Amino acid sequence: MYVDVDIESWPRKSTYEFFRDYEDPFFNFTANIDVTSVSLFCKSKGLGFSLTTLFYSLETANQIREFRIRLMDGRLVEFDKIHGTQTILNDDETFSFAYYEMKSDVVEFNRAGREATAKYKKLKTFDVESDRLDMIYYSVIPWVSFTSFKHAGRHDKSQTVPRIVFGKILDEGGRKLMPLSVEANHAIMDGYHVGRFFEIFQELINAPEASNQTSVV
Repeated sequence: MYVDVDIESWPRKSTYEFFRDYEDPFFNFTANIDVTSVSLFCKSKGLGFSLTTLFYSLETANQIREFRIRLMDGRLVEFDKIHGTQTILNDDETFSFAYYEMKSDVVEFNRAGREATAKYKKLKTFDVESDRLDMIYYSVIPWVSFTSFKHAGRHDKSQTVPRIVFGKILDEGGRKLMPLSVEANHAIMDGYHVGRFFEIFQELINAPEASNQTSVV
C-alpha cells in the first residue's frame, strides 16, 4: 500500500529537485553500533542475532518517512510499510537473497525468518521480490569489521531503495561493536535522516526488552 507524495508541500522539494538529475546521487554513512545489549537479549530469549538486528533495523526504517519513499514510474510514492531482502550464505560458499516480511514483534519475525532462510537457501536465487520497491536491500559481511563500504551498482539514479550492510562484531573494552553501512539516494533523503536512523536503531537495540514485550514460547 502506498500514497503519492505531494511534492509541492514536501519540505524537501528543492533538495529533491537539486539531486534527482545527478549521475551519482548516492551517499553512504558507516559507523559502529553498540550491540552489547541486543546480543545478551538474543541469548536470553533464544533468538537469532542476525534476524533480531534485521527486525530492529526495519522497525527503525519504518519510523522514518524518507526511508519509506520511493521513485516509481517517474513519481514519488510513500509506502505504509517496508520489508527486507538480505544476503544469505549457501553451503557452497556462494550467496543468494532471501525475503523477510516485516512482522509486529521480534519473536514472530524470528520464527518466520528462520522459515524464509531455509526456503531461500533451497532456491538459491537473486530474483527475490525484484519487482517490489517497498524494500530495503540488506547484506551481511560477518568476516570484516569494515570502516567503509562501496556497493556494486549500475549507477541508476532512479534507484531509490536504501541499502544497509552489517559487518563483523568487534569486542572493544567490554562492549560489542558492529559496523553498519547505510547507502541512500540524496534525492530522497539527507544526512539528517540517516543520522536519525543510527540514533533510533541504537535506542531500540539498547533496550530490546522494552520495545518488545513478547517472550519466546
